[in-house]
Amino acid sequence: MTSSKSIALNGTFSPRVMELRQKIHDAEYIDYAVQRIAQVLSRKIIEDSEQQSLRRRHESK
Repeated sequence: MTSSKSIALNGTFSPRVMELRQKIHDAEYIDYAVQRIAQVLSRKIIEDSEQQSLRRRHESK
């Protein structure tokens, strides 16, 4: 399913969609994107773990 934002009225894809279509064929772009996703998820996991640890310490007092 395509959104009305991704296709112009004449049936062609928007410049943003065309840009992304090109990028998904660029191995360096994909490698960077995967690395960035991994960094963000790792940071979130660490933050959540630290918050849980702090809560446990606070609750045990």
